[in-house]
Amino acid sequence: MTKSVSEKNRIPIDLNDTLIKINASSKYTIINLSPEVLKVAAITRFYELHDRLIVSTAKWLNISIISSDKRFEEIKGITVIWDDEKKY
Repeated sequence: MTKSVSEKNRIPIDLNDTLIKINASSKYTIINLSPEVLKVAAITRFYELHDRLIVSTAKWLNISIISSDKRFEEIKGITVIWDDEKKY
């Protein structure tokens, strides 16, 4: 099984701790993978499937993406928020 970047210790994040913090905050909403998002994903071309689902969710909800991945900027109709000078 392939390990994630957090499991490889390439980024300092614990996914369980992250979920606890998200659930404790009013600033975040966890969105289920819905049929509507899958319909958008079916007509959205992007690199990896997980990224396509991120893009499709952002399109369906009409929200921005926070990411340093420059490839997201290739998608028409998506706003990418990232400041290389800031530590998120």
